Amino acid sequence: MNSLMKYLKKAIGEVVLYQELLAPSAEEIRIGFEITDTGDSSTLILGKIPEAIAGLQKPNCKISMNNETLEQIFHYKRDAFALAARARMDEVRPINYAFLNQEKASLAIEAIKRLGTYFFLPGKIKIRQIQLELAGEAHGAQPIPLAYWENLRSAWYFIPAGQTLNEAGEKDPWPQLFISISGKGKVVVDESVFDLQPKTAVYVPPNTVHQIQANEMVELIWLAWDAPM
Repeated sequence: MNSLMKYLKKAIGEVVLYQELLAPSAEEIRIGFEITDTGDSSTLILGKIPEAIAGLQKPNCKISMNNETLEQIFHYKRDAFALAARARMDEVRPINYAFLNQEKASLAIEAIKRLGTYFFLPGKIKIRQIQLELAGEAHGAQPIPLAYWENLRSAWYFIPAGQTLNEAGEKDPWPQLFISISGKGKVVVDESVFDLQPKTAVYVPPNTVHQIQANEMVELIWLAWDAPM
């Protein structure tokens, strides 16, 4: 049994308390996994009970990574959800995915979000560590996704001093919320600019520019809702 299959079977054994949450519908979803430098592959079947089988067996989408990344995730030296996080779908990240069945693409992306939320965390009770060394890269900052669920998104963000979250000034068609935990800087919402202080919640309306300019390391929780995909 290759290391990929061993990892998937171990993860299935540890997700028992959450397994009913993994499949986004009653319809079976197949997630293929491929280790790029060893050629190992397996398919995770998400149904009533998750199952792993050898090889790529009619997957609806494929998740790929190298063996070092697999081992880092297995020993929880890196957070799988953070490694897959990206600002744009065309970005290349340590964990990448491709949709092989466009008819089931929406179900597959929901399944991937659920795997990131629960499946890749070790232990019977899922606990996500909020540590800078586990964070990914997106939007000019370093996020750790917390839960992506249907139309909800949430993440912990580290913004290094001197950096700007969403420096490009992108607008999103859904409401958002920044909950500042620590650090100081400036907040830009549309044409308004004001000081960012710890223990402050900033509500961002849809279709407005929103930025956090960090004067020092800023930590915050980000929430978005009514946000498909």
